[in-house]
Amino acid sequence: MLQHTSIFNSYSTHRLKETNHFYNKILGLDTQIVKERFIHVYLPSSEPLVIYFKEDHQPASYTVVNFQVVDITEAVNNLKSKGVQFLQYGEPIKTDQNGISWDDTGSHLAWFKDPGGNIIALIEN
Repeated sequence: MLQHTSIFNSYSTHRLKETNHFYNKILGLDTQIVKERFIHVYLPSSEPLVIYFKEDHQPASYTVVNFQVVDITEAVNNLKSKGVQFLQYGEPIKTDQNGISWDDTGSHLAWFKDPGGNIIALIEN
C-alpha cells in the first residue's frame, strides 16, 4: 500500500523566525515560511523538510536530520565561520577539537543544534 508514496521529514521548533533564518542564511538552504506555522526547507534530492511551530516544543535528544557532505572538515569550518558551534562528545562517539567524529568505519560525523535545540548532523561517507 505505501510502496508508491513519498515521504518527508518533519520536526518542531518554538522559534520559527530564528529557525528559518538559521536554515536559510547560516546553512544556505532555500526556505519558505508557510502560514506562519511551517518552514519548508527545500533540498534538491528530496521532498521538503518541514519544520513546524509548536509552542510547547521540546528538542529531541537524538539527531533529527543528517546532511551528507563531500568534505566534512570543509563543511565544519564553513559553518564555524558563520558562528555555528559544534557539539563535543566523549566515548564511544569521541569528537575531536572541531567536533568531528572520525569513525573507523569510514563515516565521519559532526553535530550541532538549530535554534530550537534540535540536533543536526553532517556526515561524510
